[in-house]
Amino acid sequence: MVEQSKKVLRQKRQARRAARAARAAEGTQANVMADVEAPAPVKDDAPQATGFLGLSGRSADDIAQEDRALRAAFPQWDGDEMQDAASDTTEMDAPHSHNDEALPDEPAAEPLLLTPAVAAVPFDHIPSPDSVTTAPEEQDYPTEPEMDEWPLLGTMPVQRQHLGRNLVITASRRNPVHAAFDVLRARLVQALSENGWKRVGITSPTRDCGKTFVAVNLAVALSRYENCRTLLMDMDMRNPSVSKILSLRDVGSMGDYLRGQIATRDQFFKFDRNDLKIGENLAVAMNEQPEPFASELLQQPETRDRLNQMEEELHPDVVLFDLPPALANDDVIAFKGRFDGVLIVIDGTRSSAAEVREVMRRLGDDVPLLGVVLNKAEDASGDEYRY
Repeated sequence: MVEQSKKVLRQKRQARRAARAARAAEGTQANVMADVEAPAPVKDDAPQATGFLGLSGRSADDIAQEDRALRAAFPQWDGDEMQDAASDTTEMDAPHSHNDEALPDEPAAEPLLLTPAVAAVPFDHIPSPDSVTTAPEEQDYPTEPEMDEWPLLGTMPVQRQHLGRNLVITASRRNPVHAAFDVLRARLVQALSENGWKRVGITSPTRDCGKTFVAVNLAVALSRYENCRTLLMDMDMRNPSVSKILSLRDVGSMGDYLRGQIATRDQFFKFDRNDLKIGENLAVAMNEQPEPFASELLQQPETRDRLNQMEEELHPDVVLFDLPPALANDDVIAFKGRFDGVLIVIDGTRSSAAEVREVMRRLGDDVPLLGVVLNKAEDASGDEYRY
């Protein structure tokens, strides 16, 4: 009797819930099921429960079987929540039986199609499309700041007497010829800006034409442009001389730097604060160790990569390369793909036009000639530049 009473109570409870579900879905199913074939009738007289989406009809036996399956899958649910979920889940029916007498003693059926994510959100709890908020659009988050090694560069002393003795005339500006370098500076910056260039090779046809003299004076003149970061690199690795003009020692090895053995902050130096107004936006990389295989090193892909990395670290506006004489060896030819244009310094007392033409022939038509600087001209006394 006890078992029979439990069975009757369970059937009544299932019938009430099925009737509520049918009434709740009546209005919606009338529209949804207009073109859907009616489900086949079940064999017994038990009330049928129609799912919320109107996709199939189920008997009380089906609901009872789902009740057992859900209980086995989710023992933490109570009976009412389990029945509500079973009555609303129409597309994921567990295996069922029409034998009511066997229900109490049968083991729980394995829930093959139900998952916690589905069972935990019945159909009647799904929000309407109007109530769903869309995810915010992706925002552009700030990127990491660019690397800037410039503030980390070491400093070198400004030795006024040595600079004057080595003809760095743009330092003190007492020699009126310094105005010629100011003109060269302005025209060079304009040409680079108009073409989007920054790397300048400075060479000469032969030795002792004064290319390093021009490179250092031009760099010092550029240092007074506050909005222009300038680099001067001693790339004459067979006969380095920038450190000699600046009267400095222990300046490092350019060959080791290009091989990646020296950090940028340890190879480049800025001028210390001074009363000559040589700006802090000039950094110089010098060399104290001759390189026997300079040509091979200059054309290496590693050298190209190192120079690119250097620009990423220092962000220069102008890079001056003090190169070897173009007709003395093949170093300039090996390095020509690393600069945008070339300045040729000639000796007014002995350089010939044929030598200049030979330099340009070796460099090729793809290397722009930024200018020819006439040095050691006997009639260039500088009197016309006096104020």
